[in-house]
Amino acid sequence: MRYLRKNLIKKFIREKGGYFGIIGATSMAISALFSFFLYLSMNPDLNIISYAVSDLGTGPGLSGLIFSTGLIIASFCQIPLYLSFIKYLSKKMGNVFLIRLVVLSSLFSIISHNFLSLVPFDRTILLLYYTHGLAAATHYVAGSVSLILYGFIELSRVKVSKILVFLSFITGALYTTLWIGYLLDFLVGISEVYINHSIQWVALAGVILWSLFHGIFLINVKKRELVN
Repeated sequence: MRYLRKNLIKKFIREKGGYFGIIGATSMAISALFSFFLYLSMNPDLNIISYAVSDLGTGPGLSGLIFSTGLIIASFCQIPLYLSFIKYLSKKMGNVFLIRLVVLSSLFSIISHNFLSLVPFDRTILLLYYTHGLAAATHYVAGSVSLILYGFIELSRVKVSKILVFLSFITGALYTTLWIGYLLDFLVGISEVYINHSIQWVALAGVILWSLFHGIFLINVKKRELVN
């Protein structure tokens, strides 16, 4: 009975990934907006150039809690979304190596993103600061690889809407810009603060839209399968 229940849960997660994508995107968008404007009401200097997205997680009052809660929900919703989309891609193409690369990079991206949601970006505590930074760098590297691979597969191997291809490539490019900025700062001391902070906010919007539109796409795929 327990084994059957476990299989049913796994099947539900894989087949309902589209809904999780929409829930995750909505959760992240609403929490980020609420947190931003709450933070802004208490700190008029808040802006998307001087402040990182992660600063919302340690914002004053309820702003930090709201953002962290939305991030946690969105992070865990990514798991069924990726599982469902990878399952769809596996059915449509036979390149096992490419699928394995997507799975591996997506796995690292999800794990590091979940870690980001649990470890606050606290500049006053060095251990938390560097741990969060390492998780962010891992997320951006793995995320850029997985997103660009998704875009390549969507463009050349499966038939999907051009907007999905665009979102995969543009968000992957934004993620790539972020980790290259961190790397340059670490290796040669080129300051990444202003350019990377502003790109972080655009990348956040990109990944929200990626989750939303891929979630809608997966739901439509399921509807077409039921009709046929």
